[in-house]
Amino acid sequence: MAKRISAIAPCMCLVVYFLTIQGVLKVESAELFPPREARRVNEKEMLMELQDVLEKLQSKRVLSWESKLNQVPKCTLGDVCAVKRGARMGKLCDCPRRSNCNYYFLKCL
Repeated sequence: MAKRISAIAPCMCLVVYFLTIQGVLKVESAELFPPREARRVNEKEMLMELQDVLEKLQSKRVLSWESKLNQVPKCTLGDVCAVKRGARMGKLCDCPRRSNCNYYFLKCL
């Protein structure tokens, strides 16, 4: 009888151990994979947020000259075409044909 108890006791411990592991795995799998209803609600919220962002991006209008790199808008004769900051010169606009930006007066002449 003592042999029987010593043989059954480890088996019972193994059964209890596997049942507890299985319960822990079920809890972890429930945390990793939420129910479908919760996922659908979350997907709907994400779609609404994405739609709001897309609407905001579409409402912004970019001028044609701003979208092209290294191009500045055209200015008329006599307009201020450059800015001087210390030793640096910054170009504000392109002068029309047959005129140049005079960096002394900072105007199209």
